Amino acid sequence: MPNTIDCAAGLHQTLERTWLRVQTFSRQTPEKVVLRPRQEQLLKLLSDHGSMAPAELWEALGVSRQGAMDLLRPLLKAGMIEKNGGKKTGRYSLKE
Repeated sequence: MPNTIDCAAGLHQTLERTWLRVQTFSRQTPEKVVLRPRQEQLLKLLSDHGSMAPAELWEALGVSRQGAMDLLRPLLKAGMIEKNGGKKTGRYSLKE
């Protein structure tokens, strides 16, 4: 019959492993995103065109390259859009 110390140690190990799994899962869930009007416009463009190159997005939104990236980054992080292709040939599209 196991003693109380062994049971407590086993329970402690189990709780630690469970906590680590919970933390891992928490990091994987997308963050809540509050869309700015330009981000809504960007999502509509991607919905209408399927995918767009970065230069196409800058032109359509009337923003600079940095402005477009500031709009894209939170959407990429939240998993709403994805980039396919390389750095120079990449295109952005809605994530399915």
